Amino acid sequence: MINRYPILACVLSLILVAYLCFALPATARMARQDKFTACRIDVADSLHTGFVTELEVSQECGDIKQWITSRRRGDVSIYDLERTLRVCDKIESVNVAVLNNGSLAIEVTPMVPVARVFDTRQSYYINAAGKRISADPRFHVDVPVVVGHFTDSIRPERLLPLLDYIASRPELDALVSTVKLDRHGDIIIVPTIRGHVVNFGDTALAADKFARLRTFYRKVLPVRGWETYDTISVKWRGQVVATKRDKALMQSHLSAVVEEFDDIDDHDTMISPLHTDSTKTRQ
Repeated sequence: MINRYPILACVLSLILVAYLCFALPATARMARQDKFTACRIDVADSLHTGFVTELEVSQECGDIKQWITSRRRGDVSIYDLERTLRVCDKIESVNVAVLNNGSLAIEVTPMVPVARVFDTRQSYYINAAGKRISADPRFHVDVPVVVGHFTDSIRPERLLPLLDYIASRPELDALVSTVKLDRHGDIIIVPTIRGHVVNFGDTALAADKFARLRTFYRKVLPVRGWETYDTISVKWRGQVVATKRDKALMQSHLSAVVEEFDDIDDHDTMISPLHTDSTKTRQ
């Protein structure tokens, strides 16, 4: 007796394949003819920087939220939208998709700026990887300011370890106003305490250098006077070297007087023995 079940299964399979070959293209054509119902833009700004807004994303796509509901799905290229947004230097990643309800979903992850760079030629932001992000006058991001003459060999990214260290400590973040890189390669910190700058040297031994600077603020300046020095240097290991502010000397074009503080005792309420006999003149 002939078993008809395999034959029946084969026939049904052929009918199903034929249906799919007809139905799927037809459904796709109908979907392409349908118009978008809406456009949803999500900006994954976990740090709430406001660096990239929903309005900006819409404008980058030619004010897409204004015209999207008048366009058919087949007239809008998902690939072109993603490519347009990826070109924007303020955007880290982007995903564009059509949802089941007929709306267009644009999901954007913005770049996170960690510093504002003022170069001799231009101004821009950088992220943690050192990627440059254009500075738009329409918005401002509250990040540390870096100033210097940067080149391909001397890049602002070299300051990122120090900026990360400062940003991770609220008391230092409140203290540091600007970080400069001078023509000799020394890092110069401009504190919010006006009247002096701090020569930090390089990014090495940041904790030790800030500890010496903190002790100098606590032990020396209240006694010697906050207006006594114009430069405090912690670049040399185990030392604090302060350059006296002397307008008379500066006007006479003489060398600035420098004092070395090799040892500041944290356990004393007074200043520890300061080696004022080692006062020297900077040539």
